[in-house]
Amino acid sequence: MSHTDCAVRDCNYNIFNKPRGVTFHSCPIRSDMRNKWLQMLKTKCTVLNWNRSRICSKHFETKCFNIKGKLKDDAVPTLFSSAAHKHPVKQTQERATSSRTNVDRVLNKLTQAELMSDIKNTLSKMKEPSNLETYMNDDYKCKTDTPTEAQLWILVKKQDHLNTRLMELVVQNKKHVELLQKNLEEARSSKKETEQSVETYKYIIKCLQEKLATLEEQIDILTTVESR
Repeated sequence: MSHTDCAVRDCNYNIFNKPRGVTFHSCPIRSDMRNKWLQMLKTKCTVLNWNRSRICSKHFETKCFNIKGKLKDDAVPTLFSSAAHKHPVKQTQERATSSRTNVDRVLNKLTQAELMSDIKNTLSKMKEPSNLETYMNDDYKCKTDTPTEAQLWILVKKQDHLNTRLMELVVQNKKHVELLQKNLEEARSSKKETEQSVETYKYIIKCLQEKLATLEEQIDILTTVESR
Protein backbone atom coordinates (compact mmCIF):
# COMPACT_ATOMS: atom_id res chain seq x y z
CA MET A 1 0.00 0.00 0.00
CA SER A 2 1.38 3.37 -1.02
CA HIS A 3 1.87 6.08 1.61
CA THR A 4 -0.34 8.32 -0.56
CA ASP A 5 -3.40 6.07 -0.03
CA CYS A 6 -5.49 5.33 3.02
CA ALA A 7 -4.40 1.91 4.30
CA VAL A 8 -7.92 0.83 5.30
CA ARG A 9 -9.30 -1.84 2.98
CA ASP A 10 -12.03 -0.61 0.60
CA CYS A 11 -11.33 3.04 1.41
CA ASN A 12 -10.24 4.60 -1.87
CA TYR A 13 -9.28 8.03 -0.63
CA ASN A 14 -5.76 9.22 -1.37
CA ILE A 15 -3.97 12.57 -1.32
CA PHE A 16 -5.03 13.22 -4.91
CA ASN A 17 -8.78 12.54 -4.76
CA LYS A 18 -9.59 13.33 -1.11
CA PRO A 19 -12.48 15.72 -0.48
CA ARG A 20 -11.80 19.05 1.19
CA GLY A 21 -11.28 18.62 4.94
CA VAL A 22 -10.04 15.03 4.77
CA THR A 23 -6.56 14.63 6.28
CA PHE A 24 -4.10 11.74 6.47
CA HIS A 25 -2.39 10.60 9.65
CA SER A 26 0.65 8.45 10.37
CA CYS A 27 0.62 5.52 12.77
CA PRO A 28 1.51 6.46 16.37
CA ILE A 29 5.01 6.10 17.75
CA ARG A 30 4.05 5.18 21.31
CA SER A 31 3.90 1.42 21.82
CA ASP A 32 0.68 1.56 23.87
CA MET A 33 -1.09 3.50 21.12
CA ARG A 34 0.30 1.20 18.47
CA ASN A 35 -1.27 -1.74 20.27
CA LYS A 36 -4.63 0.06 20.34
CA TRP A 37 -4.38 0.92 16.63
CA LEU A 38 -3.34 -2.63 15.80
CA GLN A 39 -6.31 -3.97 17.74
CA MET A 40 -8.64 -1.90 15.53
CA LEU A 41 -6.81 -2.17 12.21
CA LYS A 42 -5.50 -5.75 12.11
CA THR A 43 -8.59 -6.95 10.23
CA LYS A 44 -9.26 -3.69 8.38
CA CYS A 45 -6.03 -3.29 6.40
CA THR A 46 -4.59 -5.56 3.73
CA VAL A 47 -1.11 -4.20 4.48
CA LEU A 48 -0.13 -2.04 7.43
CA ASN A 49 3.37 -0.55 7.49
CA TRP A 50 3.98 1.42 10.69
CA ASN A 51 6.52 3.67 8.98
CA ARG A 52 4.67 4.40 5.72
CA SER A 53 0.96 3.64 6.07
CA ARG A 54 -1.53 6.47 6.52
CA ILE A 55 -5.11 6.48 7.83
CA CYS A 56 -7.52 9.14 6.58
CA SER A 57 -9.56 11.27 8.97
CA LYS A 58 -12.82 9.62 7.85
CA HIS A 59 -11.98 6.70 10.14
CA PHE A 60 -11.83 8.84 13.30
CA GLU A 61 -14.73 10.18 15.32
CA THR A 62 -15.10 13.95 15.66
CA LYS A 63 -14.02 13.80 19.29
CA CYS A 64 -10.60 12.53 18.15
CA PHE A 65 -9.70 16.03 16.88
CA ASN A 66 -9.04 19.21 18.84
CA ILE A 67 -10.59 22.59 18.02
CA LYS A 68 -7.80 23.23 15.49
CA GLY A 69 -8.56 20.01 13.65
CA LYS A 70 -5.40 18.27 14.83
CA LEU A 71 -5.59 14.58 15.70
CA LYS A 72 -5.30 14.01 19.44
CA ASP A 73 -2.48 11.85 20.83
CA ASP A 74 -4.94 9.32 22.25
CA ALA A 75 -7.08 9.08 19.08
CA VAL A 76 -7.86 5.63 17.69
CA PRO A 77 -9.53 4.90 14.30
CA THR A 78 -12.92 3.28 14.89
CA LEU A 79 -15.01 4.12 11.80
CA PHE A 80 -14.84 1.55 9.02
CA SER A 81 -18.03 1.85 6.96
CA SER A 82 -16.49 1.10 3.57
CA ALA A 83 -19.66 1.98 1.65
CA ALA A 84 -19.70 5.50 3.10
CA HIS A 85 -16.07 6.11 2.14
CA LYS A 86 -16.12 4.50 -1.27
CA HIS A 87 -15.12 7.09 -3.82
CA PRO A 88 -17.90 7.58 -6.46
CA VAL A 89 -15.43 7.59 -9.34
CA LYS A 90 -13.96 4.32 -8.08
CA GLN A 91 -17.46 2.81 -7.80
CA THR A 92 -18.22 3.75 -11.41
CA GLN A 93 -14.93 2.31 -12.60
CA GLU A 94 -15.53 -0.90 -10.66
CA ARG A 95 -19.03 -1.28 -12.12
CA ALA A 96 -17.62 -0.73 -15.62
CA THR A 97 -14.85 -3.25 -14.94
CA SER A 98 -17.39 -5.75 -13.64
CA SER A 99 -19.53 -5.25 -16.74
CA ARG A 100 -16.53 -5.75 -19.02
CA THR A 101 -15.58 -8.85 -17.06
CA ASN A 102 -19.05 -10.35 -17.52
CA VAL A 103 -19.02 -9.57 -21.24
CA ASP A 104 -15.56 -11.08 -21.61
CA ARG A 105 -16.70 -14.16 -19.72
CA VAL A 106 -19.60 -14.65 -22.12
CA LEU A 107 -17.48 -14.01 -25.23
CA ASN A 108 -14.79 -16.41 -24.03
CA LYS A 109 -17.36 -19.22 -24.22
CA LEU A 110 -17.77 -18.68 -27.96
CA THR A 111 -15.45 -20.18 -30.53
CA GLN A 112 -13.71 -18.03 -33.14
CA ALA A 113 -16.04 -19.36 -35.84
CA GLU A 114 -19.11 -18.50 -33.76
CA LEU A 115 -17.84 -14.97 -33.12
CA MET A 116 -17.10 -14.39 -36.81
CA SER A 117 -20.51 -15.75 -37.80
CA ASP A 118 -22.28 -13.55 -35.26
CA ILE A 119 -20.40 -10.46 -36.47
CA LYS A 120 -21.31 -11.15 -40.09
CA ASN A 121 -24.97 -11.77 -39.24
CA THR A 122 -25.13 -8.55 -37.24
CA LEU A 123 -23.52 -6.51 -40.02
CA SER A 124 -25.89 -7.97 -42.61
CA LYS A 125 -28.83 -6.60 -40.62
CA MET A 126 -27.38 -3.11 -40.39
CA LYS A 127 -27.57 -0.52 -43.15
CA GLU A 128 -24.20 0.81 -44.20
CA PRO A 129 -24.01 4.52 -45.15
CA SER A 130 -23.40 4.94 -48.88
CA ASN A 131 -20.95 7.86 -48.52
CA LEU A 132 -18.45 6.54 -46.01
CA GLU A 133 -15.45 7.54 -48.15
CA THR A 134 -16.44 11.22 -47.89
CA TYR A 135 -15.83 11.12 -44.14
CA MET A 136 -12.26 9.82 -44.39
CA ASN A 137 -9.02 11.78 -44.75
CA ASP A 138 -6.13 10.78 -46.97
CA ASP A 139 -4.57 9.00 -43.99
CA TYR A 140 -7.74 6.85 -43.66
CA LYS A 141 -8.84 8.56 -40.45
CA CYS A 142 -12.24 10.09 -39.73
CA LYS A 143 -12.73 13.79 -40.34
CA THR A 144 -13.59 15.99 -37.37
CA ASP A 145 -17.21 16.45 -38.51
CA THR A 146 -17.86 12.76 -39.09
CA PRO A 147 -21.18 11.61 -37.51
CA THR A 148 -20.94 8.96 -34.80
CA GLU A 149 -22.73 6.36 -36.94
CA ALA A 150 -20.25 6.89 -39.79
CA GLN A 151 -17.32 6.68 -37.36
CA LEU A 152 -18.64 3.36 -36.08
CA TRP A 153 -19.07 2.00 -39.59
CA ILE A 154 -15.55 3.04 -40.57
CA LEU A 155 -14.29 1.33 -37.43
CA VAL A 156 -16.28 -1.79 -38.33
CA LYS A 157 -14.79 -1.74 -41.84
CA LYS A 158 -11.28 -1.48 -40.44
CA GLN A 159 -11.98 -4.29 -37.99
CA ASP A 160 -13.41 -6.45 -40.79
CA HIS A 161 -10.27 -5.91 -42.90
CA LEU A 162 -8.13 -6.67 -39.88
CA ASN A 163 -10.07 -9.89 -39.19
CA THR A 164 -9.63 -10.94 -42.83
CA ARG A 165 -5.88 -10.36 -42.66
CA LEU A 166 -5.67 -12.22 -39.38
CA MET A 167 -7.56 -15.18 -40.83
CA GLU A 168 -5.17 -15.23 -43.80
CA LEU A 169 -2.25 -15.25 -41.37
CA VAL A 170 -3.88 -18.08 -39.43
CA VAL A 171 -4.21 -20.13 -42.63
CA GLN A 172 -0.60 -19.38 -43.59
CA ASN A 173 0.65 -20.25 -40.13
CA LYS A 174 -1.36 -23.46 -40.19
CA LYS A 175 0.31 -24.42 -43.48
CA HIS A 176 3.71 -23.57 -42.03
CA VAL A 177 3.00 -25.68 -38.96
CA GLU A 178 1.90 -28.61 -41.13
CA LEU A 179 5.07 -28.27 -43.23
CA LEU A 180 7.24 -28.12 -40.13
CA GLN A 181 5.49 -31.18 -38.72
CA LYS A 182 6.05 -33.02 -41.99
CA ASN A 183 9.73 -32.04 -42.01
CA LEU A 184 10.02 -33.12 -38.40
CA GLU A 185 8.49 -36.50 -39.16
CA GLU A 186 10.83 -36.91 -42.13
CA ALA A 187 13.80 -35.92 -39.95
CA ARG A 188 12.73 -38.43 -37.30
CA SER A 189 12.30 -41.12 -39.97
CA SER A 190 15.69 -40.27 -41.47
CA LYS A 191 17.26 -40.34 -38.02
CA LYS A 192 15.71 -43.73 -37.34
CA GLU A 193 17.01 -45.09 -40.65
CA THR A 194 20.44 -43.65 -39.92
CA GLU A 195 20.46 -45.26 -36.48
CA GLN A 196 19.46 -48.59 -38.03
CA SER A 197 22.24 -48.22 -40.61
CA VAL A 198 24.75 -47.43 -37.88
CA GLU A 199 23.70 -50.55 -35.96
CA THR A 200 24.07 -52.59 -39.15
CA TYR A 201 27.53 -51.16 -39.79
CA LYS A 202 28.51 -51.88 -36.20
CA TYR A 203 27.43 -55.50 -36.65
CA ILE A 204 29.37 -55.82 -39.92
CA ILE A 205 32.47 -54.31 -38.33
CA LYS A 206 32.15 -56.71 -35.41
CA CYS A 207 31.90 -59.69 -37.78
CA LEU A 208 34.92 -58.48 -39.76
CA GLN A 209 36.90 -58.03 -36.55
CA GLU A 210 36.06 -61.58 -35.51
CA LYS A 211 37.09 -62.90 -38.94
CA LEU A 212 40.29 -60.87 -38.74
CA ALA A 213 41.06 -62.36 -35.35
CA THR A 214 40.45 -65.85 -36.75
CA LEU A 215 42.74 -65.18 -39.71
CA GLU A 216 45.45 -63.86 -37.41
CA GLU A 217 45.25 -67.05 -35.33
CA GLN A 218 45.49 -69.18 -38.47
CA ILE A 219 48.48 -67.17 -39.66
CA ASP A 220 50.16 -67.67 -36.28
CA ILE A 221 49.54 -71.44 -36.51
CA LEU A 222 50.88 -71.66 -40.06
CA THR A 223 53.91 -69.58 -39.13
CA THR A 224 54.63 -71.89 -36.20
CA VAL A 225 54.29 -75.00 -38.35
CA GLU A 226 56.58 -73.69 -41.07
CA SER A 227 59.24 -72.71 -38.57
CA ARG A 228 59.49 -76.34 -37.42
